[in-house]
Amino acid sequence: MKKRIIAAAIIAATTMPIKAAIITQEVSFGEQGSPFDVAEVSPLSESVFIDAFDQTLGTLNAVNITVYGQIDSEGRSVNGSSEAGRTDVDIFLASNWQVSSSVADTFVFEQANFVNPLVSAQSSPEGTFTMIPGEDSAEFEFDVTTGERSGMLANVDLSAFLAGTPIEFLFSTDARTNVFNQVDGGTGSFTNEFSTGSWGKVFVEFDYAPTATSVSEPAAFSLFGAGLLFLLSNRRKVIKK
Repeated sequence: MKKRIIAAAIIAATTMPIKAAIITQEVSFGEQGSPFDVAEVSPLSESVFIDAFDQTLGTLNAVNITVYGQIDSEGRSVNGSSEAGRTDVDIFLASNWQVSSSVADTFVFEQANFVNPLVSAQSSPEGTFTMIPGEDSAEFEFDVTTGERSGMLANVDLSAFLAGTPIEFLFSTDARTNVFNQVDGGTGSFTNEFSTGSWGKVFVEFDYAPTATSVSEPAAFSLFGAGLLFLLSNRRKVIKK
């Protein structure tokens, strides 16, 4: 009887409810940190698509969606004037920099703002003119970035990921790059070159309960070992008698 009880306990221990599992998926556009890969940010309209959840894996419990974005600008300004000069570079947002989708609330990286620039650079402090014609300092090179921005989407519609069709995420904004040149009197002549690009990514975690009903647990092996020792001990007692 004792042997049967121990055997039953070992079988029960090796059949445990399976834990929730997570699989991930990510898609992106552009190259992070590059101002050239996706240069059309005025306006920006880039869509990426996430595949629906594979329901053969199990039951979907939750979907966590994180979005990432970055805007970079690089260029140069050359003073061809006869006077000393300076250059200001500003990137303003004419519309919200955001990610929208039919499956969740829109996430805004930054609100539209034509008063305060998103990012900026100066060849010298306001009122000073350090771009001297005919010298190396006549050229001002700039490289500005927002850095990586990120956030999680709220109010995700779980059922949309069970419909079997890819889910669209639209990255959009209207980023205006302004280059402003000044000279310290006289007539100014500058040559300006720049490129402004954007990068974006969507990262999704599918939290689900697998279809399998049991798994082997480390604890089961411990119990099995204990039961085996008990049986061997019992056998020795019987032999001695």
